[in-house]
Amino acid sequence: MPSGKFALTYTVKNEARLLPSAIEYHLAAGCSRIYLFWDNTTDNSAELVQKYPQVIARNSFRPEELHNPPSWLSRIMPAWGADLNVRKITNTFYSARDAAKDGIEWLVGIDPDELILMSRREQVLENHIPRYLEKIHDDIDQLQLPNLESVPTAAETENPFTDCVYFLNRFPATEAVWRYSRAALARITAFSKARVTRFPKLIAWYDWLFYEVRFAGALHRMMREPGTKRRIPGTYFLGYSSYKSFIRTDRVADFQFATHGWKPFTRRPRSLRTGNVLHFDLLDAAYFALKFRQRPAPRDIFYLRYMLGLVARDHSLEEIREFFETYIAIRDPKRIELLKKKGILIEIRSASNLLKKLLKTPAPIEA
Repeated sequence: MPSGKFALTYTVKNEARLLPSAIEYHLAAGCSRIYLFWDNTTDNSAELVQKYPQVIARNSFRPEELHNPPSWLSRIMPAWGADLNVRKITNTFYSARDAAKDGIEWLVGIDPDELILMSRREQVLENHIPRYLEKIHDDIDQLQLPNLESVPTAAETENPFTDCVYFLNRFPATEAVWRYSRAALARITAFSKARVTRFPKLIAWYDWLFYEVRFAGALHRMMREPGTKRRIPGTYFLGYSSYKSFIRTDRVADFQFATHGWKPFTRRPRSLRTGNVLHFDLLDAAYFALKFRQRPAPRDIFYLRYMLGLVARDHSLEEIREFFETYIAIRDPKRIELLKKKGILIEIRSASNLLKKLLKTPAPIEA
């Protein structure tokens, strides 16, 4: 009989600021186990998670440790050292195998800056997530949870999970037109000089123009690099525009994992889109700087993230704060209300409310 039991995986580098609150939230929402993988972490995260018996923490799986890897995983192992996503994929796949042995039905791989929300219309109470998972028909292999990107309202926050309550809405029809037209542009330029010299930048400018027209300039995100004042076209999504996925752990051998979802291997997964992942990507100026400075430089094929990385690495914290306040945070209450009225911003307080309650609850006195 379905129980809705689930586990999640984190692959973590220096996330002491977010990790405890993210763990508290998911345990309260019904998570049975958390597989936590350290990925060159140097902060005090390990000390902070020791009090959670549900957390199994270790370093990322190394290639020589892998037992009976599927062929698709073996093919990407040469990139293990250079590519964080390969390590995430490996950690998530082997965690799913382990969870299946222990009767945990579902597993999702997310990041410490993400919270799972199965319904926007209800408060997050105990077993919020298992109550939804146990109702999923057995025919479904995978649940795809679209991300909702948070919109900060200040340059600094003490706890983004409690302070950030505004998120960018998703418009499936708009996104379908955007993706198809973007793909057409990519095909047109595929064999031109633009592919070699200007293709990533061209696509970034197209993304900016598409959403600028779609929302009549309401969410104007034309940024300028500090110092040079070079224009940076900031599109609707500053992070990713896809989803994160739950998988039934007893079926992982049939599929291959690719960070955001499970793809065909021996067969195509039967998928259902439901719920959301609240994504606190660029939550304040300090986190913005840390996030890009501790990672390898983004490849310029992702032009927007490449330019944001340059801002974080090449400028002072004072310049970064000014950049963040000017271009990323939306601080004007009148503008927030206008964006809400247009349906671009949605206000979600259920995750915030749960964490405020959890963080106010005093720890039990040990005998």
